[in-house]
Amino acid sequence: MLNFFNKMKNLKKITKTYNVDTAVKNTIKHNPKNEFPPIKLFISVDQLEVLDKDDNTLERETQSRMFLNKKEFRYVDNSAYTDFEYEFEEFFIKLGNEEGTCPYCHKDCSSLAQEETKCLSCSKDFFKTKRPQDGKSVLLKIEDKELMSLQWENIKDPDLVERMNLKELDLVRKELETDGREKYSIYDAHFDIVKDYTPKALLSGRFRLYSSLIYYLAEHDRYERKFAQALTYYFYVYYLQFNGASNSVVFEDKVRVNERIITRIASLLNMINIKAVDCKDIFEYSVRKATVFEKEKLPYSISQAYMHFVNTHIEKKTSVSSVEEEQIKKKNFFLI
Repeated sequence: MLNFFNKMKNLKKITKTYNVDTAVKNTIKHNPKNEFPPIKLFISVDQLEVLDKDDNTLERETQSRMFLNKKEFRYVDNSAYTDFEYEFEEFFIKLGNEEGTCPYCHKDCSSLAQEETKCLSCSKDFFKTKRPQDGKSVLLKIEDKELMSLQWENIKDPDLVERMNLKELDLVRKELETDGREKYSIYDAHFDIVKDYTPKALLSGRFRLYSSLIYYLAEHDRYERKFAQALTYYFYVYYLQFNGASNSVVFEDKVRVNERIITRIASLLNMINIKAVDCKDIFEYSVRKATVFEKEKLPYSISQAYMHFVNTHIEKKTSVSSVEEEQIKKKNFFLI
C-alpha cells in the first residue's frame, strides 16, 4: 500500500512506521453524489498509491516536463493578496455581546435563554449563539447573523482523502507530536501527507490528481483560518480545471469545474462582501504565484479563465453550479 509513513520517516518527523494496509481497512466507501460533475475532485488512498509505483514513471515524467515552467524565479506583485488578507481580518471579527446585555440598548438580558428573543427594554430582536473565534455564547444583532453564519461556514472541518482511516491518521498525529510540537491535529497530519504527494502527482503527469491535491491544501488553509491563502489555492484549482487538467499527461479534457470549488470561493467572497467582478487582480495573482506550467502550453489564458469565473457567478448569482465547456474535446474522466 502507501508509503507515506516512510516519507514521514525520511523527513525526520516520525521515527516509527506502521502497516498502512490497516489505514484503509474497515472504512466506508463514499459513492460520488450524482450532482458532482464528471471532472473529479475528491481522491482516495488507492489513487495516491499509484504514485508510489515505478511503472512508466520515466516516460510520464519526460512528457509532463513539457508542460512545466522552466523559469527559476518570477516576481509577482502581491498587493492584491495583502489587500484580501486585510479584508478577511476585517470581516472575521468577533461579533456579539458576551456580557449578557442587549446588543442594541445594552440592558441586562442574561435571563433570556432562547436562541431568538426580543429585548424587553428596546423591543428589538436578537439571537443567542456561539461565535467561531472563541466558542463563547454571545447575544447577536439580527443584521450580524448572516456574517456569523459565513464565519462558521468558512472554518468547517476540511475534506480529507477518501478512505483515509482516522484512527491510523491519529497514530501519525501522535508520532508527529513526539517531535516537540505542542498541538498537532489529524488535519495537520493529513496536510503533511498531501503536501508530500503533490509534487509526485505533478512530475508523473497526473495533472488532475495534482489539482485535487492542491484543493486539499486549500482546505487545510481555510480550516486554519488562512483565508487569503486558501482563496488563492481555490482560484488556482479553478484555473487548472477550466483548462482541462488530465491524468493522461495532457490538458484539454472536456471540463466541468467542480461545484465544490465554486462553493468554497463563493463562501469566502460572501464573507468579505466582495463580488466576482472585483477579483481580477487576486485571480491573476493566484495563478501566477502558484502555477508551475508554461502558459503557452495550456488551452486558456488566465484572463479567459477569470472571465469564465465571473460569468459563472453572474449567471448563477454565486449559487453552486458547474459550467461545461462544450468546445473542449472530450476525454475519459477516470483517474489512472
